[in-house]
Formats: sequence, structure tokens, C-alpha cells
Amino acid sequence: MKLKTKTIVEIAIIGALAFALDIFQGGITRGLFPNGGSIGIAMLPILIITFRRGTKAGLLSGLILSFLQLLGGLYLSANTWYMMLFQLCLDYILAYPLVAFAGVFYKSFQQANTQKQKITFLIIGTLLGGLLKLLCHFLAGVIFWSSSCPEGYLGGPIVFSLVYNGSYMLPNIILNGLILCILGAKFHKLFTPEDGGIINE
Repeated sequence: MKLKTKTIVEIAIIGALAFALDIFQGGITRGLFPNGGSIGIAMLPILIITFRRGTKAGLLSGLILSFLQLLGGLYLSANTWYMMLFQLCLDYILAYPLVAFAGVFYKSFQQANTQKQKITFLIIGTLLGGLLKLLCHFLAGVIFWSSSCPEGYLGGPIVFSLVYNGSYMLPNIILNGLILCILGAKFHKLFTPEDGGIINE
């Protein structure tokens, strides 16, 4: 995969910006989600670079964010090394990069002829990326955080994890999708690099 210098710089900046926003939103919503999670726009930079440069660029930016999260500290609840590795993958390494799978609709978005079509692809792309991130946290909740489930909770750890993680991920999907659509409608050039540094899918 050959990347132009400007593309590499954009990917690095987006990853760092997403990390800063993740820290910021974590501070803003601290205490609302005692077992982790926050509401904000940390997914937005990943979505922008994904629809601007392609899925691979989004994945790389997401991985940069994940790496910075690891450097910033993490909490693992697993007791054995292989389960710790699995939890690490679900809660940290995979969660944000999977948002870049919104890029499944990247080519369709770039080739769309009308604004309505472009907005449609932004919406369904955000929904796909957000739901994949939700899936990561949901699985981690069921496997590693079942002890947080209140005794007698209807549906047990599975329903509890879905409700808990959905309580912050669904607002995130809506918020980031809404802002992305506004940007897509008002700032077309944001999603069209002039240097031709689009990564081939």
C-alpha cells in the first residue's frame, strides 16, 4: 500500500485528534458510565478520513488512536494472559478501527451524483461503523464485565451489556452521524482530497 506524504500526515493528525476528543469526552461524561464508555465526537475524525481517503486510511487512524489509548493507560478485568489479550482486542485495539468499516460505502459515496445519495451513504456508513464498535464493547461486557450486572437483572449479563453499552453508543452514532451529514452537506471539499492521495480499496 503506497501512501503519499500528505495522506500519511492526515492519517496521523486524525488519529491524534480522535484520541484528544476521546479523552475530552471521557472527562465530560465522567461518572455517567462507571464501567467505561462516554458520549462525544471521537468517532467523527475516523469517519471523515474514511469517507475522504478510504477504509484503509480510517483503519490506520483508528489504530493510531488505539495505540495512544494503550499508552495512556488501560484497565483489564481478565485474570489470565490469553483472556487479557482478548479483552485488550475488544475494548481497545479493535473498537475504534472497526468504525472505519463505514468505508464499505466509500466508493459509492465518492461516485454518488446527488447530495441526497451522498448523505445516505454517510448515514449507513456511520451506522455500520458505530454498530461494529458497539459489538466490541457488548462482547467485552458479556465476557469480562458480567460481575457488574445487578443481581436479578432481567435478561442477565447479555441484556445488561447491551443496554449499558447501547446507552452511550447509540447517542454516539446519532451525534456523529448528524454532524457528519452536516459537514457532508456544507463542506464538500472536506471529503474530496485535491492531491489524489486516495488509497485504492
